[in-house]
Parts: sequence; C-alpha cells; structure tokens
Amino acid sequence: MAEQMTLEQLNHQEKVCTGTAWTRNEQFEKDGYLVVKNLWDPKDLYRDVPLIRGQVNYWGKQLDQYQHFPLENQVEGSIATYTHPQYREIHSGIRLKLENIIGRKLYNTYYYDRFYFTGQELTRHADRDACEISVSVHISSNIEECWPFKIKAVNGEERSLCLDPGDGLLYKGCERPHWRDPLKSRHTGFFSRFRKNDDTYYHQVFFHYVLADGIRSHCANDAAR
Repeated sequence: MAEQMTLEQLNHQEKVCTGTAWTRNEQFEKDGYLVVKNLWDPKDLYRDVPLIRGQVNYWGKQLDQYQHFPLENQVEGSIATYTHPQYREIHSGIRLKLENIIGRKLYNTYYYDRFYFTGQELTRHADRDACEISVSVHISSNIEECWPFKIKAVNGEERSLCLDPGDGLLYKGCERPHWRDPLKSRHTGFFSRFRKNDDTYYHQVFFHYVLADGIRSHCANDAAR
C-alpha cells in the first residue's frame, strides 16, 4: 500500500531505488515494467462487487474471518480487501510464473484487491520495500474503454498501459512511479446525469514480492513493515 508522497520525496525515492532490483529480463530492465498477457485466468480471480466500502483485512482462511474498516485510506470510497482467501494460493502460483519471466527467485510479501468506482483515482506514488517486484492484474470491469495503468519508465517517459482481464502489469514498485487518472463513468449522454446510482466499477488485484537474494529479502511475508 502506498503512502502520500510529495513530488520531491517521489523524485528522491526514484533516484535512490532505480537499479536496486536487478533481474535477467532485458525488456523489464529497459523499461522497469512489463505487460504479461494472460497471466492468470480471470474466472479464478472474479468476485462480485461488494456492497460495503472501506477496507477489509482477512486474518484467516475462512470467508467470515475478517475485520472491516469503513475508510480506505489510499482511495477513499473504494473497497480494498487484504489477503482474501480466494487469492491465497494464486499469490504463490503467480510468483512461480514471474520467476520464470525475470530469471530470479522471489519471496511472497502480501496482496490485496481493490474495486474502484466512478471518479476515483490512484495518485502518483512509488511503493514501500515489500513491493519490490509487483504485478497488477486486471480482473473485471463494466466499462468498455481502457482505463490505463500509468507508469514512468526508466527513460523518463510516462506510459499508459491497457490491460485485458487476466493480463498483468509487472513493475518495479519501489523504483517506478505509477498512478491512475480518475475513473470515468460508463454512463454518458444527457440522461446519465439523472441516474441515482452509478454502477461503474473496475476490479484489480496487486500481488507483491521481493527478490530472494536482494536487498529487500527481509520483507518476505511482509514481516518487515
């Protein structure tokens, strides 16, 4: 999860961290990110849109073993769920795929999924140490147009990347600033202003890892916060 950062802090973190998460994938090293098509079957990741908003923290393997907090600090009005049992084994399954892609062994740290709704955005930020190697997987949405994941590449260019359900955006979370602009409503035209409820949503999941022999290996299982 990201903390609010000033532009000066963000530039400093990018400068200090760039190059500290070396891998054997040439394209990943060149850009600091990589789009992985069909990383996981979106049917295995799908969940219905929850009625509640805020933050849910699962502390066990059962669906009734959780705590609910009404406020989600990073994206107010969204619903973020940490350690949902549905994704527990998938976290490790995706790790094995990523290890083959980057040529380095990884340790799991943590994961969470978020439902975004109309007008919500992800502010520009870089992540804490437990997010050294991260992937954002698009699960589902009811919008027809792309809602791009935006990221600053190693060469300084700002890229807008579109993901289909099941695609993953693999990136160096501590090094590469990333963000999303406000989500536009799927309802357009004159009559859209009279809608009482806007059902627009976008669902994705973050899986986070650290290099097993890297400088952030102490963050394995998110033990170092």
